[in-house]
Amino acid sequence: MIPPVFSDVQLLPGGAAFVTEAGGESRTALWRTDDLGRTFRPLLDRRLLGEKLRLYGTWFLDEQRGFVCGEDEDGDGALLATRDGGLSWEPVTAVAEQALATPLTQVVFADDRRGLVVAAGDALWRTTDAGAGWRPSTAPEMSAHGVFFLDGTGRGWVLSQNLDEGLRILRTQHFATLDAGATFTPLGDVLDGESLRLDVAACAFWDERTGLLCGPEGLFLRTADGGRSWTRVDSGIPSDFNFVFPLGGSTAYVLGCEGRMMRTDDAGRTFRPIVTGVETELHAAAFADESRGFLVGEAGVALWTGDGGKSWNRSILAS
Repeated sequence: MIPPVFSDVQLLPGGAAFVTEAGGESRTALWRTDDLGRTFRPLLDRRLLGEKLRLYGTWFLDEQRGFVCGEDEDGDGALLATRDGGLSWEPVTAVAEQALATPLTQVVFADDRRGLVVAAGDALWRTTDAGAGWRPSTAPEMSAHGVFFLDGTGRGWVLSQNLDEGLRILRTQHFATLDAGATFTPLGDVLDGESLRLDVAACAFWDERTGLLCGPEGLFLRTADGGRSWTRVDSGIPSDFNFVFPLGGSTAYVLGCEGRMMRTDDAGRTFRPIVTGVETELHAAAFADESRGFLVGEAGVALWTGDGGKSWNRSILAS
């Protein structure tokens, strides 16, 4: 049996967390944990969907109302919504009908009403009524690959990468929003005095000025002006990194390939490695505080820690 490929995590303030599955032969497409990753129980059975879906992202507004996004077996985008804690799901056709041959890779909310769905490298859809309705949201030259919001403020950033026909990067920059995606302002990101043209995988911000980018071959970039300019930070490890989880204060965890995990406690100025004990690619993590959290990734990897990553334990996946 091919083990599951876990793709995304969302942790609610009350302690419940949801994990999507993008591949494998498991019957489960969405899992739930109520003990910060110690045990997971199935929440969405693939057989109930009527088609093979790969799920790449999830967001729950509360324990009852939530969304998952991904693609079907034809490569068309899929967005599903639940209003009963995952017992039943309905397709959001207003988005899916416009996402032909376009996988949906992220769903994220700025607050309990305003959110965005991302079709990586292609389009955005916006809601202002907790997902009851969705409409396209865009800006000139914006090719969205990911979104990060500061909780509850409406302030956020869209990570954009423009490519040519040969898939070479023409421009990497952020588009800032102060109104949860109603309008966007290009920041014209600069590195070493020139326009940013690097392949990057994920962005995150601690506040309106301080943020971090990660990418291939140990790439870490830090900003202190809200994304307008960036400086290189030596990660010390030439692995590919793809996920950033910032905590309050100046702490963040960064995940990547080969089981790599890094931690910063000074807002991205320096990093130290965290030994996970696995060698598979890690995709997502959630932490309730600096000590308690869990991570997921390829090959069914799901681990939890209660001591800030000094030790890790295998999660139990209930059948």
